[in-house]
Amino acid sequence: MKSFKSGVIVGIIGSALVAAASAISYRQTVIKPAQKAEEHHDEVSKQAIRRSIAAHQARF
Repeated sequence: MKSFKSGVIVGIIGSALVAAASAISYRQTVIKPAQKAEEHHDEVSKQAIRRSIAAHQARF
């Protein structure tokens, strides 16, 4: 019975570690690149607005 309890505890801890690792991996591979792309888009949009204003043209 003692080995069963320790096996359950090890299994729960292992499952928690796998869940945490997969969450961190998902954040690194999906969320951060999307945020970086959005920031880049905003920066490029600001530059385009500045250039259109400098050229005395409407943005649209």
